[in-house]
Amino acid sequence: NVTKRFRRADGSWNEAVRGITLKIQPGEAIAVIGPSGAGKTTLLRLLNQTLRPDSGEILIAGENPALQGPRALRTLRARTATIYQQHNLVPNLRVVHNILAGKLSTWSLPRAIFSLLFPRNIRQAAEAANAVGILGKFWERTDRLSGGEQQRVAISRALVQNPRNLLADEPVASVDPSRADLLITLLRQVTDPDHKTLIVNLHDVPLALRNFPRIVGLHDGKLFFDLPPGEVTGPLLARLYEGEESIEGEQRPWISETVKEGLPE
Repeated sequence: NVTKRFRRADGSWNEAVRGITLKIQPGEAIAVIGPSGAGKTTLLRLLNQTLRPDSGEILIAGENPALQGPRALRTLRARTATIYQQHNLVPNLRVVHNILAGKLSTWSLPRAIFSLLFPRNIRQAAEAANAVGILGKFWERTDRLSGGEQQRVAISRALVQNPRNLLADEPVASVDPSRADLLITLLRQVTDPDHKTLIVNLHDVPLALRNFPRIVGLHDGKLFFDLPPGEVTGPLLARLYEGEESIEGEQRPWISETVKEGLPE
């Protein structure tokens, strides 16, 4: 029953998330879809504890972050890694340094500074880079990589934390549509062997339906549906996106295309 509010510029309040209740089991792979402003990013920020709910409670492995002391809270937060749409990489640093940035929360300041000159945990970083197919770019400057390669660096940075939960906010927004399936498949591949929980926000509805066994739809901050992909019908999607005529400037033929692909009308 989680609610999160933000104050608007005019002083009024916007409920970005309203009374949402979800139960997510360890190892699940979930796609979160919905129109712009539905609350998808706020939901992920609540799950990774960069935001706290104004009402309701969040339990992670049975623990309420709001009741933890500083040390216990750091341990709880370390269970979750997040991949952001903007990557949040340092462009003029080498790939190895950006990957190792995933260890900063566990390093002292002197060790972090020392690692800029003499990278530590190189083997672990190399394993993360190899897992996503960019080991050959390990010593290159990050700004010389393509958008898709930089996204793989961001995934490697999350993996080097060895999290139990991996969250991704529009991870394919900056890559060519032809490579979107490859990146989502990669996320599934790197999380499945260790039974990591994977939660991904996506605007691309067919991509979500093809790759995830559980689809959560948000609308106006509320839980609109929580279904397997075979039960996400064209009319249901039309109601979910009602009032949003386009996504990123394009019309939405995927509602009818989803039906054509064999899902129930």
